[in-house]
Amino acid sequence: MFASAFKVSFFFFFFFQGFFSVYAQNISNVVIKEFKIIGNKTTHESVIVREIPVNVYDTIPTENLKDKLEWIRSNLLNTSLFNFVTVEPVYFDDKNISIFITVEERWYWWPIPIFEIQETNFNTWWLDKNFNRVNYGMSLSKENFRGRKERLSFLLQNGYTEKAGVKYSIPYINKKKTNGISVMFSYSRNREISYDVSNNVRDFYRSENEYVQKEVKSSIGYEFRPKLYNKHNFNVDYTDVSVADSVLNFNENYLLNSDNQMRYFSVKYSFKWDKRNFRNYPTTGSYVDFKFFKHGLGVLSDVNSFYLTSHYKKFWQLSNKIYFASSAKTKLTLKDAPYYLLNGFAFGNDLVRGYELYVVNADNYGLVKFQLRYSLLKDKVFNVNAIRFEKFKKIPLNIYAGAYFDAGYTELNSLDQNNSLSNTTLYGGGVSLDFVSYYDLVLRVEYSINKMKEKGLFLHFIAPI
Repeated sequence: MFASAFKVSFFFFFFFQGFFSVYAQNISNVVIKEFKIIGNKTTHESVIVREIPVNVYDTIPTENLKDKLEWIRSNLLNTSLFNFVTVEPVYFDDKNISIFITVEERWYWWPIPIFEIQETNFNTWWLDKNFNRVNYGMSLSKENFRGRKERLSFLLQNGYTEKAGVKYSIPYINKKKTNGISVMFSYSRNREISYDVSNNVRDFYRSENEYVQKEVKSSIGYEFRPKLYNKHNFNVDYTDVSVADSVLNFNENYLLNSDNQMRYFSVKYSFKWDKRNFRNYPTTGSYVDFKFFKHGLGVLSDVNSFYLTSHYKKFWQLSNKIYFASSAKTKLTLKDAPYYLLNGFAFGNDLVRGYELYVVNADNYGLVKFQLRYSLLKDKVFNVNAIRFEKFKKIPLNIYAGAYFDAGYTELNSLDQNNSLSNTTLYGGGVSLDFVSYYDLVLRVEYSINKMKEKGLFLHFIAPI
């Protein structure tokens, strides 16, 4: 019996060995012998190589080569250093290849005027077009400073918020390009601030005789990026904010303990895993982040605010022109904050579409979004010869038509009878037209309806998910 079992085992061993040998011979592989990088007049080659998800001498099945080349292109575009990237294989023979990477660098100097709306979003401002709530001034930024993806920026701003600031970030301070640092300092002051929320809209107080709020902020950050798609950030911040006594007449809890000054340190930690094809407007891939915020370290003041957030996004390509996007975000507050530190549904994408004109403060919330998109125009490049600058005359354009549905729930620990949208479920949906171009430009035109059957046309300038 043992001999029979041995013969059967012997037969199957040689049978499968022969089968897999034949199968392996039918799989064609290529070996990467080198990378050739063309067009990087400013950017150091090592910065580009850092974003390539394969290495020299890697062996790649031919059937996977196209996907690998597309990921190289995607990673380089996501650096925000280039307007266009082309990645092509050049064969030495049937087994060995060189990968040619051609980049067209962006314009890196940005001395541009500031015109910024100081509202929750553009649609809120458009209701009364109050130019007292507009910031204007000048921002001077040097992107890709020294060709190492560093960023140096200066800000001088007037208007709603008078502000001056400087920020310098260095993503790579070691040879392996896994560690980075950043520093920031700013001073700002306002004659008008939002001191509370009533009937789901912000209440404002303005004084022409004095600055009602002054703020000093500074920060030092450390970034650790051990892998291509993983990133850890640690920040220690210092904030010194003071308000006029008159502000406390409207909201005595605007700062801590009915005081008109609050000074505190903060610690922030975030982890991000980002494998989206294009960060400014993804169509495939996944994204996850976790963030930890602790305001107050037991010195300078009694501030003790602590909350966590998590965010997950997933993008699918269902067919050649049809895409689906989804996201889920949560916030959990473990220690309550004064009004100055409170936030919820209102700013950026932290809202249920259809409620753009409202503010819903929350200690805790959950938010989900879904969108089906149809590509009307994909990767179309227009050459505008009237534009004399080479870095601007080639204009890429993508256009997507879509339908979406959002839902969220907010929880405010201090029950506020004046805001009916707090501590309730919100939902809304509608149809959209999204325009995507270079320099991370996104324009969304959306027609939404919310659960109160209110309808409206809204504009946004960031990706919906």
